[in-house]
Amino acid sequence: MKLKKVLGSLAVGALAVTLAVGGTLAYFSDSASNTNVMAVGNVKIEQIELQRKEGVAHKNEANIGAKDGDLVAFEQGQPLYPAASVDDTAYTAESTDLFYWGDYVSADGAGNGLWNDAKLYGALDKFVFVKNTGSSPCYYRTWLAFECPDGMEYSEVPDKHFMNNVNGNDLFKWEDLGYQVIDGTRYHVELATYQEELAPGETSRPSLLQVVMTDKVTNEDAEKLGSSYEILAYSEACQVENLEKLATGNQNPAEVALARAFYPAELDDTTGALVKHPWMDGVDVPILVSSADELVAALENDEDVVLTDDVKIDPAGMSNAYGTTGINVKNGQTIDGSGNTLDIKGAGGTWDSGINTTGGLIKNITVTGSFRGIFINHNSTHFEPVVLENVTIDGTTYTISCDQGKNQTLTASNCTFNGWTSFAATLGEASFIDCKFGEGNGYAFCRPYAPTTFVGCEFEAGYTVDPRAAVTFENCTIDGVALTAGNLATLVTNTGNASVK
Repeated sequence: MKLKKVLGSLAVGALAVTLAVGGTLAYFSDSASNTNVMAVGNVKIEQIELQRKEGVAHKNEANIGAKDGDLVAFEQGQPLYPAASVDDTAYTAESTDLFYWGDYVSADGAGNGLWNDAKLYGALDKFVFVKNTGSSPCYYRTWLAFECPDGMEYSEVPDKHFMNNVNGNDLFKWEDLGYQVIDGTRYHVELATYQEELAPGETSRPSLLQVVMTDKVTNEDAEKLGSSYEILAYSEACQVENLEKLATGNQNPAEVALARAFYPAELDDTTGALVKHPWMDGVDVPILVSSADELVAALENDEDVVLTDDVKIDPAGMSNAYGTTGINVKNGQTIDGSGNTLDIKGAGGTWDSGINTTGGLIKNITVTGSFRGIFINHNSTHFEPVVLENVTIDGTTYTISCDQGKNQTLTASNCTFNGWTSFAATLGEASFIDCKFGEGNGYAFCRPYAPTTFVGCEFEAGYTVDPRAAVTFENCTIDGVALTAGNLATLVTNTGNASVK
């Protein structure tokens, strides 16, 4: 495990500061920690932040383990004082000083070592777990940002101002991403990537364990810190299915999948700064929404949005210019469902829709309840390509529909469409990549009036494609059987408009 070395003696008169989690950042919240997550691929996770109950020792015997109630919710706003150590050699997280986490993980290996609080005074617990609350296995990683003003430093040994104790078990890969500015404040940033799949219902071992302020903190440093000390924690998760195939050679599948699903943890070769991330300065941050009113208001204000929970709109009350719609995407905004569901009620008429869009990105969401799931439209001021990623449309009659487009094009990848899919020639070209097509509301049908390409797509038995324009199939299957020119007629009504690569 990643062991932390000796801490120095207490500095007389050093400042006591307050520990908090969060701040003003949309992606780092001091509210419920389970909103402090991002997930793609219809997976769900919860970030859990705990500490020991007062009086619970740093070490639990393996045959006893932590008792119920030994771990409690992390308390915001605790004071953090410079640490004091009994001597100069004994304050590492020894492999013999393991604290077993009861129901959270099994006590079958190293990696949970806490500093010995009988010899080191002032270490603060902050155990950051992630639980898979979905129904599919996932990969995850946790970003941790430790406030560190100019002139102050973090270190793995107590020669600097701050140290942390992390779970160095082989289950985690740790990356030190240096000092970064977030929302105007300088932080030391580390990334912990869980190296295995996290099964449904499973809670991982904690990434971060403890934080300590050393005796290197001076009164001048105190002025830089102000009245509160922040540790920001933010976890991301993605599906295992399909993404695990991207790793080659000795690459870890979790690292590769997360880099593809979100972004790689890359540093600029010249400046050392992180390549832009959603929570960095200078990057537009989407609005986190958890209710119908919040979702509608943010989109009407032309904001990008991230759903932190399932959202139900009942009844729909907006117009798509043809009928009723649940929400309008008018100016290319992004909707990231984070694996949640958008359920639209009161939009069951022929021209009604769940999402009416003139272009932009919709991803990681399930759309249900309306007559038309996603209605591609235009207005007098805006139209652009429509991009769908990890979208499931089920419980609608039409999945995707377009009547009056502006040749803006459609690209859908890793999506599922259950029902009737049809779009006018005015949509322009359409591309479906690694998508699944099945039955929904009694229909298993696709009628494209615009040139369409299907790559790596799966069609259920009995599904029908009725092309009114040229369609191309590449590496597709029907009922699990590879689609070829010889069996094309089992899927396509008019094979004269279809070809197989």
